[in-house]
Amino acid sequence: MSRHLSRLLVVLTLAVTGLCDAHELLTAALRMDEGADGGVTATLNTPLGRDGQPITVVPAFDPRCPVAGEPRVERDGDRIIREWRLQCAGGLDGTRLRFDGLDPRTPEALITVHFASGAIQTLAVDRHDPSVALHASAAQRNAVAVSAYLPLGIEHILLGPDHLLFVFGLMLIVATVGGGLRLLVASLTAFTLAHSLTLGLAMFGIWGLPPKPVEILIALSIVLLAVELAGHTQRRARGLPPTLTLRKPWLVAFVFGLLHGFGFAGALSEVGLPDAARGWALLLFNLGVEIGQLIFVASVLLIAALGRRRWPHLRLQTAGLTLALGAVAVYWTLDRTAIWLAASSATPHFGA
Repeated sequence: MSRHLSRLLVVLTLAVTGLCDAHELLTAALRMDEGADGGVTATLNTPLGRDGQPITVVPAFDPRCPVAGEPRVERDGDRIIREWRLQCAGGLDGTRLRFDGLDPRTPEALITVHFASGAIQTLAVDRHDPSVALHASAAQRNAVAVSAYLPLGIEHILLGPDHLLFVFGLMLIVATVGGGLRLLVASLTAFTLAHSLTLGLAMFGIWGLPPKPVEILIALSIVLLAVELAGHTQRRARGLPPTLTLRKPWLVAFVFGLLHGFGFAGALSEVGLPDAARGWALLLFNLGVEIGQLIFVASVLLIAALGRRRWPHLRLQTAGLTLALGAVAVYWTLDRTAIWLAASSATPHFGA
């Protein structure tokens, strides 16, 4: 039974990680600035897709707000900026906006509206409900301005398999050394503190790293955990002491957590932070990340507990899980490196 269950876990791990793309979900961000004369500048910020081409998400504006001329399109690093000029009869307040092209790969869009009255509204739409009404009322502004960043953080971590696999690798290391719940909590806390620190530094422009190399290094951090797990049995058989990673997983979690924070910042920078509440928006996004991380950890522990209850004499076989973890991480490393090199040498063709 143990051998068959170990094989099943390997197959499930490969299947899940194969279905969940190694790259982060893409989020479109639209900013609308209304002038006193009813003129509106709408700026759409979208990241490039894996093929180096812009994603096909576009806003459909209210009939009261016809577009004047063709949009301006330019590239800014790994993002495409499109800008429209609108003229809204009666103003932007009360109009509706719909996003076309949202799909499982780009499931949502974030909208920040700056009304001529000074009101600021931040909204999120998804592919299941892509339309939204724009309102300048104080109640809407106070209630909705930054609340969209909490579910955005939860979704980012739960649908970002590389961060979750790093956490899973930490859990395997703690289980391998028999560290118990105290060591697991210490390791996860160190990871949380580290990525919260670099996320804040990057989003406030104090210190940052290029997103593509960070994605590669994040994949390599998972490779390191897999290598450490794979070598532990041999070291123990030879009478050698465990490595630093296994003796102090909390320290390794903190060091690589700094790197993962830059990864979170790369995703959040594609959306941006509202000018009037940058700190609150960042706090809610980070809180969402932690909630999603706790959901994942609790789910893994629950599955493990149910497994022990169903098969009380079963002992965890980490060899198969380590192999699956390392294979996926190596693939991500090579894949991300190839895409980065290809994007560096390619010139994308943009359409309006």
